[in-house]
Amino acid sequence: MQKFDSISHFIQSGDFEYRVFDMGRKLTRIDNHDFAEIEAQKLVYPYPFQQKAWLALLIWEEGKQQDSVIWFLQFPLDELGYLKLQSRDAFLLDLLQQTGKNIEAKQKGKKVLDELAESAFAFKPSAYRLAALHAFASCELGQPASRYYSHAHSYLTGENGFEQWQFLGLQGIADVVARLDQDHNEELLIKALPQMQAEPLEYFSQFLENVSISDELFFALEERLRQEIQAEKYNMRLVSALLRGISGSRAELKERLFLELMQLPVASEIEFLAVISGRSWESLKNPALLDVFIENLAQQEQPGFNAILLDLLVIPGMREVVFAAIRNPRRSEKVSQKLGVFMQALNAGNDTI
Repeated sequence: MQKFDSISHFIQSGDFEYRVFDMGRKLTRIDNHDFAEIEAQKLVYPYPFQQKAWLALLIWEEGKQQDSVIWFLQFPLDELGYLKLQSRDAFLLDLLQQTGKNIEAKQKGKKVLDELAESAFAFKPSAYRLAALHAFASCELGQPASRYYSHAHSYLTGENGFEQWQFLGLQGIADVVARLDQDHNEELLIKALPQMQAEPLEYFSQFLENVSISDELFFALEERLRQEIQAEKYNMRLVSALLRGISGSRAELKERLFLELMQLPVASEIEFLAVISGRSWESLKNPALLDVFIENLAQQEQPGFNAILLDLLVIPGMREVVFAAIRNPRRSEKVSQKLGVFMQALNAGNDTI
């Protein structure tokens, strides 16, 4: 049996093309070279979530994009954020053994099994994540959108009324968002946003977290967000979705908005803080924003405080920034109290804090 030292090596040995996506925080493309460096433990995993790397590998044979396959794999990360190679190597061994069985089955005319069906490292993504990946994969492979695309595109025109959203499919919405630069989709979405009801707006906003958005689209989303949080009783699900939708906008725009929102009652909601740290963590490198974020976080119950702070600390580039902020001598007594409990658990090696 041929020996392979990495997943990249295994795929390339068959002369396959491939693309790698992170499926943890957002749907984010990982450069093939960077993935090889991650496998060699030369790079920490850039988007850790729940102390794991959540991966989707899109694989196809040159000229046969229609026969592409997708592997959904999750591997644990060590305390420094590097891929645990023991797990990766165990997966490769399982894969090679199953591949060998399938070759033998083909030769004997027997049924070929899915190589990942029994793998301990495979996972099943949510319907939302799956729709997003299929939308971006079809773009990557130069394939047409799904049959649901035309209906979602038609909905944005408003020709049948924006209240007629019940038959919209997740895949159609994902396809439209992945193709904002086609068929006037971005322009139509901007015009439709003020008139959308909450549920379709949630769906569109959630898919928007996976793309970079223009300033014009940001301003349209910001307007709906401000309208919602100024309501007597705001819809936190919608607020969270809109915050996710703007996460791919320019840093200056997001930071300005977040600094304003941190002064409002909505900033006392744990969901509000979690979506900013989980989707727009780069914005928290702004010292002024991080200070007020931590002050608001300290108003939460200890488990929520611990979970969000710990999640921030494991993101590459955030640990030093966060520790610099929590050492601020001007921090409030509430922050000091919460930090004391957090640090005790952290130093004790409690990975459930």
